[in-house]
Amino acid sequence: MKNRLPAVMVGLAIQGFACAAHAQSSVTLFGVIDTAIDISKQGNGLLVRELSGGTMGSRWGLQGNEDLGGGWATIFTVEDGFGINNGAIQQGGVFFGRQAWVGLRGTPGTFTAGRQYSPEFWAFASNDAFNGGLAGGLPNIWRVLPNGSQIDVLNAYAVTARTNNSVVYTSPVIYGVTLRAMYAFGGVAGSMRDGSTMSFSANYSGGALALNAGYLKSVNTAGSGEWIAWSAGGNYTFGPARVFVAYTRDTDTTGDIATTTPGSKVQFSLANIGLQYQISPYLQAIAQVTRLIDTSDGLAASQNAYVEAVGLNYSLSKRTSFYASYGQVQNKHGSTYSLGGAVYTGGIAAPDATGRSIQIGMRTLF
Repeated sequence: MKNRLPAVMVGLAIQGFACAAHAQSSVTLFGVIDTAIDISKQGNGLLVRELSGGTMGSRWGLQGNEDLGGGWATIFTVEDGFGINNGAIQQGGVFFGRQAWVGLRGTPGTFTAGRQYSPEFWAFASNDAFNGGLAGGLPNIWRVLPNGSQIDVLNAYAVTARTNNSVVYTSPVIYGVTLRAMYAFGGVAGSMRDGSTMSFSANYSGGALALNAGYLKSVNTAGSGEWIAWSAGGNYTFGPARVFVAYTRDTDTTGDIATTTPGSKVQFSLANIGLQYQISPYLQAIAQVTRLIDTSDGLAASQNAYVEAVGLNYSLSKRTSFYASYGQVQNKHGSTYSLGGAVYTGGIAAPDATGRSIQIGMRTLF
């Protein structure tokens, strides 16, 4: 037995080397650390805060892949969001709250399952000159609910930007077009509809032109209402400039978080035109004007508004940048919109006040 043991160990070692040669794998640690000083005035006096996530949410994560041979690979991502200003776990305290999924990638496309971004979210985010960050970012317009809490005007993104229990198919790029389709299981006994989410998107990229369109429909677990969102737009690059134009609509009939009246409709639309301009290899300017259109039920008067924002991003290196921005929103007819950052809310706004925000921060990637 003792004489056979070395031979067995050598055999196992050879087998291990053979498997490694056939199935090469890697795991990569990645992350973002982003902190900002936010100085705002929303009609309730001056508010100065240090916050995490001005342009991007602070995070760390692991990405991995294993070559299975035959053109197939196993892939996975787990990603945890945290506040660099206080160390707290974000995304409602879920440890891997940003993403947690596993899948297969091959010639027919990519199949993933877990907690992941919806296809509509990717289309929507691609139409934003601020890439979802700072006071000019499309998801960063907040309003005060009757109970005094705050919520993004885009309720569907507050609820379903990251979707649990989801399966996503991503096609290979065909003539510049990428298609995505998602279905998320509701997990409600006796109903395939309640709690479920479906989403689709189409993205085209060819030369200077990029086009993005997406759709999402999510049913609450009680089956009493839906979140529906869709967006369409794109951008065009000429020289150092990139121009963005898009339209987004978000409808909530659940009554769960949007209003105190169950069944009533809360509906917001955003029409934006934006610009990214590369002043130098290190300095980028950003500007965007967004028309907010509120067509919710029960409005006493139009609570439409404009959001105007400008920003600068200065790259110290490929990984580290300083940034600054200014944004404002004009409240009227009792509206209480305020402007936040990539992962934090705006200050509590006073009705009919002009909300103003200055953000200065630093971001580094690893």
